[in-house]
Amino acid sequence: MKRRDALKNIGLSAGLIIASPSVISLLNSCSTDYNQWSPVFLNKEQAKILMEIVDVIIPKTDTPSANEVNVVEFLDKYYKEILDDNRQEWLKNTYAKLVDLIKLNYSEDINSLTEKNYKDLLDKNMIINGDSNDISDLLKNIKSDTIWSYKISEFVGENVLAYDPIPGVAYCGDLQELTGGKSWSL
Repeated sequence: MKRRDALKNIGLSAGLIIASPSVISLLNSCSTDYNQWSPVFLNKEQAKILMEIVDVIIPKTDTPSANEVNVVEFLDKYYKEILDDNRQEWLKNTYAKLVDLIKLNYSEDINSLTEKNYKDLLDKNMIINGDSNDISDLLKNIKSDTIWSYKISEFVGENVLAYDPIPGVAYCGDLQELTGGKSWSL
C-alpha cells in the first residue's frame, strides 16, 4: 500500500515539475484591479472569503499582503485551469460548506465580517493534528496554496526574496553575506 502511495506522489511531483512554467505564467498574468475582477471558478461570496483569509495568513507588514500580489486571483484561475475535475468538485462543495459555516457562526452578511472573525474561524477550524474534516482540509490547503503562490509571484520573487536576474552562477559563501538571509527566488 505504501509503495502505491509513493508511486502516486512521484507521478504528481513529475506533473508539477512539468506544469511549473505554465503555473508561473498563470500567476504572472494576474495583475488586474481586484474591484474590477470577476472570479472564474469561485463565486463572489467565496472569493471575498478567500480574499479575507489570505490576508490573515499573509498580512501587510514591511512586505506586501497576499492580496497585493493577486494571490486570490491566481488561486481562482489555478482552481479552474489546472486542477482535475474531482478536485474541482471537492473544492466547490467544500467552499459551499465553508460559506454555510461562516453564515451560521458569524454573520449572514459576509461583508460585515472582521479580521478577528476570520482569525477565529482559522483557529477553530484548521485542525493541524488530530481529526480533520473537509473544512479543516480546505483551510490547510488555502494556507499552503497562499504561501506557495505568494512566493512564486513576480513582485515577491524580484523584490522580497533574493533575486538574480541572470541565474546559473554558483555562489559559495555564507547565506547572510550573499542574500541578507533571504531565500532565493525561483
